[in-house]
Amino acid sequence: MAIEVLKAEDGRQTGHGAKPACTRLRTSACRFLLSAFWFLSCTFALGATKEEILASMEAAGRKVTNFSATISQKKWTAVLQEFDRGESGTLWYLRSKDGQAYLRKEIANPENNVLVISNGEVIFYEPRIKQARKYQLGKNKDKAEFLVLGFGSSSRSLSDTYNIRLLGEEKIDGKRTYMLELLPKSEKVAAYFSQIVLWVAELVWLPIQQKLIEPNGDYQLITFSDLRLNPGVDKSKFKLTLPKDVQLG
Repeated sequence: MAIEVLKAEDGRQTGHGAKPACTRLRTSACRFLLSAFWFLSCTFALGATKEEILASMEAAGRKVTNFSATISQKKWTAVLQEFDRGESGTLWYLRSKDGQAYLRKEIANPENNVLVISNGEVIFYEPRIKQARKYQLGKNKDKAEFLVLGFGSSSRSLSDTYNIRLLGEEKIDGKRTYMLELLPKSEKVAAYFSQIVLWVAELVWLPIQQKLIEPNGDYQLITFSDLRLNPGVDKSKFKLTLPKDVQLG
C-alpha cells in the first residue's frame, strides 16, 4: 500500500514520508560545519604568501628594538664536503632611536672570542692568544652584519636589495617556519654571499635560522634559540674594554 504524502500550503511535505524539521536543521548544520572545517583546513595548509610574510616581518621588526639569543653556527666546506665542529654562544642586538645598529657576538664554545660592531667600528677579540683586530666598517659590509638580516628590515628595503622567493615550509624545533631565498641584486653584496636562505618563524615573524652561501659553495648555517625580544639591552653592552696586555692590530 502506498504511503500517503500530503503537501502543506507552503509546498513542504507532511505525513509519513516527510523529514522532521529538526532533522533537516541538523543536516544543514552538519553541512555548514564540514564546509567551514574544509575551508579552514585548506587555508592553514596553504600558509602565508611571500608578500604576507614580508609584511609580517616588517610589522614585527618595528616592535623589536633590541634582542638577545643563543646562537649556534657551523660552516660547510664544499671541497671537503663536511661541516666544521661548529661553535655556540650569545648574540645581542640593539637599534637606537637614530637607527644606528649595534651588535655583539660572544662565542663560548669551543673557544672564546668576541665580535662587536658599534658606531661604524668592528672589533674582533681572541682572549686565548691575547690579540684583537679593529677596523672601520665604513661603506663596506662586514659579514657579521648579515646575522641580523630580517630583524627590523622593511619589505621595501629587502625587495630593493634582493630577489626574493618563497621556497616552502619547514618545522624547526616544532615551530612552523617559512623559507625565504634571497639573491643579492648587487655584485658587491653577492661577493660575500651569492644566496641567503632565512627560516622565518610563524607567530614571531623573525628568522630563527639562516644559511649564508658563499660564491664558492661554502656556507654558514646559523640557528637562533632562546630568542628574547626587547629585554632592555643597554648600549654599554657594545663597549669592549680590552686588557692592557692584548695586542691590537
